[in-house]
Amino acid sequence: MKYQHDDVVNLASGIDHSEGICKGVDGNVYLGGEAGQIYRLTLEGNLSQVAHLEGGGILLGLTACLDGRLIVCDPVNKCLWKVDVEHNTWEVFVKSSKSLELITPNWGAFLPDGSYVFSDSGNWKSADGFLVRVLPNGEVKKWSEACPDFPNGLALSEDGSGIYVLESTPGLLSYIPILSDGSSGTKQIVCEIPGVPDGVTVAKNGYLIISCYRPDTIYVWSKDEGLEVLIEDPEGTVVAAPTNTIFSGQGNRDLIWPNFARWNVAKLETSYEGIPILSF
Repeated sequence: MKYQHDDVVNLASGIDHSEGICKGVDGNVYLGGEAGQIYRLTLEGNLSQVAHLEGGGILLGLTACLDGRLIVCDPVNKCLWKVDVEHNTWEVFVKSSKSLELITPNWGAFLPDGSYVFSDSGNWKSADGFLVRVLPNGEVKKWSEACPDFPNGLALSEDGSGIYVLESTPGLLSYIPILSDGSSGTKQIVCEIPGVPDGVTVAKNGYLIISCYRPDTIYVWSKDEGLEVLIEDPEGTVVAAPTNTIFSGQGNRDLIWPNFARWNVAKLETSYEGIPILSF
């Protein structure tokens, strides 16, 4: 089903070029800014800044932990943080080392065994991106180099057997199985994506929501129907560089995303139902 501009609600305005978004364990929406800000947004549309990184940083992927903290990807400081937004405390979760140099840490997700996988996009159009796995014991190692072309958004599959990964240049959606020992299996190409895809969100019954930095489009993909436009906006008004999406609201059917180019957060009530996101 293709949605129209009138179906989109402006949930909040005034966020600083937000890309990262997640649903916290408290049910609120959290977003990152490009100067080290973290915002909290209620489903009623109340927006507040709840944390800020001293010295600044561009905050990309956000992931909620069970204890209420957030894992945050920061390509400026080339690290991942664990942030307690209630006390504005920032603890390094992963940083560059001699054995693993981070370039552009971008987006992450927990796996069923409690480990955490995140994309490092590398340098733009340099085909040097990779995926990193953080084991529950804190050990960090490269997980896969099968998606080198600016690996961006990723998401755990509905059955937990693998992850979907977007590459942005050129646009490509792939699936990487998780093997029994936690290592990565052989990359399986799902489909090509026009433009610059940024985020992928999993819905029930095999549907994937794919948001694009360019053009101003959100797609839906399924095995039976392939890639279709969910909503698009050639004028860049209600859909304007939608970077990443989440599901929330009643029945987990409200699709919420930050419009990077408009400094606002949009909401669309859909017929799709998002899956619960793992937290540890």
